[in-house]
Amino acid sequence: MDWRRSLRRVFLNPLVTKDGLSRMRSWRAPGAIALYLGLLGGFGVLVLRVALGAGGQSGGYTQSGGYAQIGSAVFTAMAMLQLALVCLFSPAVAAGAVSAERERQTLDVLLVSGVSPLSLVWGKLVASVAFILLLVVAAQPLFATIFLFGGIDFQQFAIAQLLTATTALAAAAVSLLFSVLFRRTLLSTVAAYAATFAGTVGTWVLGVILTIGAASQRTGFPELNPLMLFNPIQAMLMILQVPVIGVTVPAARRSTTLYTGLAGLVVAPPVEPWMVTVAAESVLVILCAAAAVLLLRGQRPMPWSLEPRVEPVHPGVEPQDQPVR
Repeated sequence: MDWRRSLRRVFLNPLVTKDGLSRMRSWRAPGAIALYLGLLGGFGVLVLRVALGAGGQSGGYTQSGGYAQIGSAVFTAMAMLQLALVCLFSPAVAAGAVSAERERQTLDVLLVSGVSPLSLVWGKLVASVAFILLLVVAAQPLFATIFLFGGIDFQQFAIAQLLTATTALAAAAVSLLFSVLFRRTLLSTVAAYAATFAGTVGTWVLGVILTIGAASQRTGFPELNPLMLFNPIQAMLMILQVPVIGVTVPAARRSTTLYTGLAGLVVAPPVEPWMVTVAAESVLVILCAAAAVLLLRGQRPMPWSLEPRVEPVHPGVEPQDQPVR
């Protein structure tokens, strides 16, 4: 059937294999993996030495729960660095996915071939995110060593990795959209980095300022600004139970309750901030992918313009004697 053939073309995409092989055959992929693991491992060792030194001077790491605090501090530092590295690597691998094809003058070849715009966007997005997920998976042994100290349970570990993966997917989808919008890879890369920085660090800093400003004007437990519910940095901090700078939020107030129904009579169950962030990033991925497909579909030539028009030849009449229409 046609829908089965369309699904097969989307999921069994040759662009994923082509881009994946071409990326892994170059020296840049092993170099990026080595750089990623080196930065992450070196930073983890540095934080561990600082934590052990501070605990040894105060005698805190010999007390009950001291090693758990060290493990929690090291995991928090490495998770935040991993999130930052993912936000740095995602635009680099996805911002030139389509613009590079346009610069090599191969985009028109793809558009007039049997590859649909949906398959093209899907293939480029999967090929870009697959490399980022490879970096995340390669770093799992580094995170596994922190379980020797304790302080982090498996649920926190799994949610942190899930949030990192969805953030990478969202950053890659936004970068892919800019790659379709701009004809030059340099412009798309700059725009992708600016959008990623504004969506992560920019919204977090603005949310912290608004939260602290609201906390100074009221008594009792401060409420987080709604802008921070969609921020991956704040969601990661809430997963790892790190309070906002200048604002102490108790564990009982770390979840957000969504109210629905008429006059607020129906109360939905508590929703953790990371759930809101993951849902918002998923919606962002769908919107960016749909916009990229529509833009590419507008650039696709119509079927009737692919072949030249052939005039019928009447018997007994030479082609040059045919009337010109």
